[in-house]
Amino acid sequence: MDIELLISEYLAAWGRRLNFPSEAVEALQAVAGLVREDDELRSIFAEFHDRTALRGEWHREWSDLPVDPRVQARLGERTSLFYLLAYLSALPYTEARYRQLGVSEEIFHDTMLDFPFYLGDFYHFHGYWGYSLFAWIWRHLTCELFRLGRLQYMLAPFHGGVTAFRRKFRVDGHSQKPARAGTLSLERALTGQNADGDLSGLDIILLADPDQPLRADGYAYGAGQFHRDDETMPAESWKPVFEASTAGWRGHFVNPYGFVHSQVVFLPCSEWEMILQHGNTVLDLHIPRKDPLTAETCRASLRQALEFFPRVFPERPWKALYCHTWFFTPQLQTFLPPESSIVKFQREFYLYPFPGNLGFLWSFVFGEKHPEPAAAPRDTSLRRAVLDWIDQGKEIFDLPGIMFHTPEEWGSQPYMG
Repeated sequence: MDIELLISEYLAAWGRRLNFPSEAVEALQAVAGLVREDDELRSIFAEFHDRTALRGEWHREWSDLPVDPRVQARLGERTSLFYLLAYLSALPYTEARYRQLGVSEEIFHDTMLDFPFYLGDFYHFHGYWGYSLFAWIWRHLTCELFRLGRLQYMLAPFHGGVTAFRRKFRVDGHSQKPARAGTLSLERALTGQNADGDLSGLDIILLADPDQPLRADGYAYGAGQFHRDDETMPAESWKPVFEASTAGWRGHFVNPYGFVHSQVVFLPCSEWEMILQHGNTVLDLHIPRKDPLTAETCRASLRQALEFFPRVFPERPWKALYCHTWFFTPQLQTFLPPESSIVKFQREFYLYPFPGNLGFLWSFVFGEKHPEPAAAPRDTSLRRAVLDWIDQGKEIFDLPGIMFHTPEEWGSQPYMG
């Protein structure tokens, strides 16, 4: 079995390249030694390596990686290191693919830094070396996700049911100029202005997903709940409409703050053009943890992404940037200061309804170590703000968002104003 990562010297070299803690490399080397010496483990490892690294049959669902009970019986708490080692064995193939694509060694290194980060995260939580985010990390190994500066990106189909439109032109005196994005201040948003058919000042808008049931306030039915019961939907819940015709599009207007207004608007095709719909390709953006998030670092990363993807994947043009993150918890705008980097990032996107809940934010802000709010620490301003909000009996839920403006316009908050 000729698998590079099972050789201690090669494993140590890869560990140094990817900034693995030396103790983690030693733990992986011990598992590699057992695989080399045990016929059954070696056979299981080789089959798994062939299925994943060579044939690309990765575990792609957001669920725990299925493990072979024979591996579990032999290795116990080191079982996840067996599978991490098998995933790492794809690194030489990934690096070769980077070279074929013309992607730099720097981007390869930066992208693979998720390995040591989550390896350390596991150790911090459990007290021993292991790994759990197999449902995430395969994207790095298959050259689907790349870290470009501060942010990570991958091309993906747009799974949202909302439809985006851009005004074809704005009339300003006698001139016509291309539309960018309109703005809607928080006060105007919450009072429902610009939702009664008057779309003046708005150059990009979303029409709601007709299949997404909504609460009375226009947020998604099920938002804030851990278990949605469609059989007992309250009488005040409702569904928006969306109709397309040769004359234009008719539907309910999505507020950039993530809820749907009850008024129906009509967008004539003589004035508006569709710029995003379900199934189109989008640039799916992710925010690695740890490093500072500033307007400058985001702008630089976006510039890099706009050069990178058309060059490396010219056959896959994309329509918009998409992001679904706990940063897009709309309540954060209420209890965090406007100068917060989280709030500033959220305000760069046009949010839309989704039945999110507290779990997304909680997993990142508090983690598995603190499952109960009553015992959760108040050691940061963010944690204190979240717990104070929850203590008042108020809800928290996440939303997805999309953006269409350029890196140079990052910081202008063009949708929310």
